[in-house]
Amino acid sequence: MSPPPPNPHPRTGRTSNNRSSCHGDEDADKFQKFERWLIANGAQFPCLELKKYDNSDRFKNVDANSDAVAFSSSSSDHKEEDDDEENESEEKKDGGMATATGKPPSSHQHPKVIDDGSDEMRGVHALATLPPSAVIVSIPLRCLITVEMGQTTPIGRKILASDLELDAPKHIFLMIYLLWDKWTNGEKSFFAPYYAVLPKRLRNMPIFWDEEELRYLQGSHLLSQISDRIAAITRDYHSVCSAAPEFASISTLEEFTWARTIVCSRNFGLMINGRRTSALVPHADMLNHHRPRETKWTFCEESQCFTITTLKEIGAGEQVYDSYGQKCNHRFLLNYGFCVEKNVEIDGFCPNEVSLELGGGSDEFEEEDSYCDPDRSSKNYRGRLFDLYRGNDRECMEKKLAFWTRGDTDAVGVDFFGSSWHALATSVGRAGAPVSSIMEATLGASSSGMDATASRYAEALIVPSPSSPPQPIILPTKRVRVCVSNNENTRVLFSMLRVLACNSAELDRISWGGRTATAAGQRLYGIPGVVSSASPSTPFRTCRDIRYPISLRNERCAMEILLEITEKSLSKYPTSFAQDAADLQDENSYPKYSNKRHAKLQVHGEKEVLHHFALWARTAIHVIDIILHELAQEMRLVTHSASAAEHAKGLGDGMSETESLNEELGYDYVIQAMEDDDDCHTTILRYCADVLGAVRRDELNQIATEVMGIDRRDRGL
Repeated sequence: MSPPPPNPHPRTGRTSNNRSSCHGDEDADKFQKFERWLIANGAQFPCLELKKYDNSDRFKNVDANSDAVAFSSSSSDHKEEDDDEENESEEKKDGGMATATGKPPSSHQHPKVIDDGSDEMRGVHALATLPPSAVIVSIPLRCLITVEMGQTTPIGRKILASDLELDAPKHIFLMIYLLWDKWTNGEKSFFAPYYAVLPKRLRNMPIFWDEEELRYLQGSHLLSQISDRIAAITRDYHSVCSAAPEFASISTLEEFTWARTIVCSRNFGLMINGRRTSALVPHADMLNHHRPRETKWTFCEESQCFTITTLKEIGAGEQVYDSYGQKCNHRFLLNYGFCVEKNVEIDGFCPNEVSLELGGGSDEFEEEDSYCDPDRSSKNYRGRLFDLYRGNDRECMEKKLAFWTRGDTDAVGVDFFGSSWHALATSVGRAGAPVSSIMEATLGASSSGMDATASRYAEALIVPSPSSPPQPIILPTKRVRVCVSNNENTRVLFSMLRVLACNSAELDRISWGGRTATAAGQRLYGIPGVVSSASPSTPFRTCRDIRYPISLRNERCAMEILLEITEKSLSKYPTSFAQDAADLQDENSYPKYSNKRHAKLQVHGEKEVLHHFALWARTAIHVIDIILHELAQEMRLVTHSASAAEHAKGLGDGMSETESLNEELGYDYVIQAMEDDDDCHTTILRYCADVLGAVRRDELNQIATEVMGIDRRDRGL
């Protein structure tokens, strides 16, 4: 590892305040005091300086880089991971305050704006050329605020003793130390110089947006996440106050919310002396986001310091960046207060996600009577998922509910409708759970305080008395976060769609507990032809495990459901995808780094994903229809063939008569056209060519097998 280059300003890093005459002496002084405090306690950053930018710097030359992209992956960003989205999104370090000139601001260099009424923005710059593998920042352990420090405060000890259920436990203890220390020690606190440079307001964070700004997110699931975040912070505050009543005199809810935002956007997940923890790291948290990453950070056991090391040469005067990782824009916006203009990695992957809702929904529930009338035309069901269940009788829907809620307590990548359903999920998660068990679990969940909407769903699940009219069975809503990729969440989505599209016989086959398994299931999952009654130790499948099409009928219905879901989601936005693209070109109406623009970038990214899956569904339906037409023609040819045996031999050549008669309309022609189309996304192509192609081959082989069987019977064999 290379040592840092010669220090042009011995002993101290230099805070630059000559960029604008509007920067007052008082503001400069607090940052100089902050740096002197760090250096006096053993910190080293000799070749770096903090810079503050006014609005002229903020927008300088931005157009020249408007199409710049964020490349590479975050596999070695040392971020702390968590399976839960809420914790995962916050267990990442945010970084610094601003984008900067030195390297002009671009779409992949993103500021955390301080809104103290002056749109203050800062960044960290190199005073000299920094070689690769140089340690450029070293912050000693004594200057870090860790989770353990919060746990040792009087408030922290009471929280630990109370065993509270908190939304973000690690963050709570960092917040507790921050608030308790400021209240207890004030200006005498060891960390007072650090507290002085923390932003007093964070108006760029969505939880602080006003109603007008939030309206720009209309149609986005992010609105629910913002509401959930505010509610979670409020619950945590009151929980802490219940465990330690004196905390109410230390912090108001507003101050608690401020502390949560500071910690959420700045904490580092670290391994310190063999213990996993989170920490606030002064100075290191001022580096801004950039992809691909140019630096890496860790806690060095030998030096007992948090260190930042360069991964490439950084020129003198250039801004020094950290990578906040490969993330969806909704996480950047919710946790850090910005969106990436073009959030694309070096391999072309875009991590932007959208949350798709599957199962029942509140609007369908409110209009349940319309779904009980079998004579209503399909036109009245437009945008309603229940018209796709019209062929399902009550027994089928009961089976579907039981299978739909199996294993929900350990779902990964899927948001179950709420924790209130876990009792229900536990009951119906057993293979073959009777309806009576479902009702008992539902009643138990209702009495245990489930939220109002979930309670209404629960009531709909209860079988009424014989004298009462039957109530519709509502599947609890699940959300799957998907992006333009064939990743695990996409496979989970398609699995759930197949379950929603199942008829009663298909549900029996995929459940496979004490029932005959399909040939495809035997091949794909190693399931025996006949499975004995499931025992408690028998692994059961869930709605996330159907990774291969059940049938062409089912797959087509699943794609219809996907198309309905995407169209319904798109209908919630007040503007179109094309209008958003045009709006983003208008930087006068949507200024760079403004909340208004970040909201527009967020919904534009969501719509891009929705349009992708809508196109996927439409393409799949078209290809499936072609396959079904080919199979129907193949069966007719077999039926009317003068010599079934000769026809069966012809199938072995790999080219059916249907394909030769309809070459320009057939499956192979369509797949070749997709391969020749540069605009056809690889995920759609591979699904149609590989997944649907495999089903087509299986069906053709099945026809050939049946023909050979007919021929053998005709010959008396």
